[in-house]
Amino acid sequence: MKRLVSALILLMAVAGLPVAARASVDAADEYEIKAAMYINMLRLVEWPPGNHGDATAPLVIGVSGSEDMARALETVAKSRSAAAGRQITVRRISGTSGAEECHSVFIGGADRKKIEGMLAATAKDSVLTVGESDKFVSLGGMIALQLTDERIQIEVNLAVARGVGLNIGSQLLRIATVKTGAGK
Repeated sequence: MKRLVSALILLMAVAGLPVAARASVDAADEYEIKAAMYINMLRLVEWPPGNHGDATAPLVIGVSGSEDMARALETVAKSRSAAAGRQITVRRISGTSGAEECHSVFIGGADRKKIEGMLAATAKDSVLTVGESDKFVSLGGMIALQLTDERIQIEVNLAVARGVGLNIGSQLLRIATVKTGAGK
């Protein structure tokens, strides 16, 4: 688990954010760490001008299929803001309705049909899709946060993100495994 904490520290250091080290990590902490990484990653993503309304309005993260992640994001969002000091709002999504209104959507679990349905619902919008399945990026998701060998690996599908006008910062790309194919 020390490697997991190291990955978080590295991401926060790259993003220039304060780091609080922890001695051990349990299952609940996995989602807290993923949530902190996720919110920090939002600082390294640029949305196209005019999308999702006012640039000072809260950044909306939709969460589908993971109550643990929703709770962790709510906890982390209380103490942090996203890029340019924007507040973060967490919205639970059931099905795909409302996903297109979010800046980003976290898709929990590994159910292929559920992942593909959510990706299809957001495919034409500038919605940053984040998941945790080892197949997430190959299915057309943009960023995967995967726990492997007690560390969180970041995988980015750059072609899909760019295809909807999102710009993922070089700081994030340096610490991620980057896929340049279009997905599927």
